[in-house]
Amino acid sequence: FVRGLLQHLASNGSDFSPKYLGIDESERDVLTFIDGEVPEELDYFDEKALRAAAILIRKFHDLSAELVATDAASSIEVACHNDLSPCNFVFRGEMPVAIIDFDAAAPGSRAYDLGYAAWLWLDIGSLNIDVFDQQRRFAAFLDAYGAMGTEPVLESMMERQRLLIEE
Repeated sequence: FVRGLLQHLASNGSDFSPKYLGIDESERDVLTFIDGEVPEELDYFDEKALRAAAILIRKFHDLSAELVATDAASSIEVACHNDLSPCNFVFRGEMPVAIIDFDAAAPGSRAYDLGYAAWLWLDIGSLNIDVFDQQRRFAAFLDAYGAMGTEPVLESMMERQRLLIEE
């Protein structure tokens, strides 16, 4: 699935994901390298970086929607990355420019992928970030993604946290 997803993104002009090049002599996938920095830890990202990340996520979801058979009954709309942490984005300067590490990609819903991304990008639950600042930043993140209500993202965010606790 991941190979097909990366090939689909590349064939549709994506400049925000690695390109799948094939398999090497040791049966390992070979991908293009994306120049930049990858954060080692979650951090506080300014609104400009949050908006850039949400726009990249939207581009990824929109392109990936062409690849999956949508099914309203099972909430399949797009290919979910399933770990849209800042630590899986390549940055140039202070701005995210690409998404990497698609190993957990699978069909799913936009809200499910976006809820977990928001949790990680906004460092939800951090006692060091004022709740009103979190609310403002969350609204900016969703606004940049576009056409997604707050409620489904919050519900998905909480569902993902329940699943992580169970694991």
